[in-house]
Amino acid sequence: PNGMTQHGFLWDGTELVHIVPLNAPKGGYAWAYGLNASGQVVGYSSAGGLAIHAFLWEDGVMTDLGIPGWATADFSRAEDINDAGWIVGHAGGVPENLRGFILRDGTWTQVPTFGGLESRAYGINEGGDVVGWARNPEGRLRAFGIPKGDPRKMLDLGDLGGGASQAFDVNDARWVVGQSKTPGDFQHAFLWTLEDGMIDLGTLGGDNSWAWAINKEGAVVGKSEIPGGGTHGFLWIDGVMHDLSELIVPDLGVTIINARDISDGGLIAAVGEDDDGRKRPFLLTPMDGGEPADVNGDGVVDVVDLLAVIAAWGPCPSCPEDVDDSGVVDVTDVLAVIAAWS
Repeated sequence: PNGMTQHGFLWDGTELVHIVPLNAPKGGYAWAYGLNASGQVVGYSSAGGLAIHAFLWEDGVMTDLGIPGWATADFSRAEDINDAGWIVGHAGGVPENLRGFILRDGTWTQVPTFGGLESRAYGINEGGDVVGWARNPEGRLRAFGIPKGDPRKMLDLGDLGGGASQAFDVNDARWVVGQSKTPGDFQHAFLWTLEDGMIDLGTLGGDNSWAWAINKEGAVVGKSEIPGGGTHGFLWIDGVMHDLSELIVPDLGVTIINARDISDGGLIAAVGEDDDGRKRPFLLTPMDGGEPADVNGDGVVDVVDLLAVIAAWGPCPSCPEDVDDSGVVDVTDVLAVIAAWS
């Protein structure tokens, strides 16, 4: 409320559940990043003094995960948790002594580097495969995959020709997403698979794009620069990158500027910006096509849909106001709206 600190939250489908810092009520910060099917949340929080610790939140109870014994500073940050309770993140001193970790049954496993001075773990799937990035001897960031949480099998996932890459999520099919530098020194979202290696997902017309998450169906979300500047959230599916701002219900006065995560059912956690420049969290729920007479897609067939049909009167192939898909908006479409009124 005072605008001076940030606290985490869990959206439970009805309201924001407040995740307060570990050192509450003495102020401080808390950020929530990972969520599993049991409702366990992980992130990091002020822990008193200058300490910043990874936490596990469950049913309103905050547990301080502390730091691993090998950490060189009083800092740890959790990024993701799978259904088995394995947690990944990074800990230690910034930047030379920061290392990724895999926390399993109370044991902290350090993620090595590729000869550089830093590693970070960001995503884990249900098989225990871990992804993130680590620096090589030249200091470049390299995306990695760790099969079944075993650092001895850690592999470099390559890049898109620019020499650097970062991985942020992995699904149960071992498809990995992130971003990589291109030969033109831009950042492009990528999808990596065992069969095809690293695939450039492109952009929405701008120079750079970033992929944050992938679900079991292989749908990828992230953000991309657009022509003229700024970013829009995207959904990449079946080889095509879609602008989410063009897929949401129209006339909301909201631009989706980033998409951070996607569930296996296709629900997307996104950031939207309204016409006044205010940014808010949004939950985007996929529609199954719904009722054709619901012209504006708001879930209700009413006078707004009727007026839209009247305004589009005449030839209008493939437009939503052509309810009966005849290529012409006419009295038949008006009658269809009236028949579906609810």
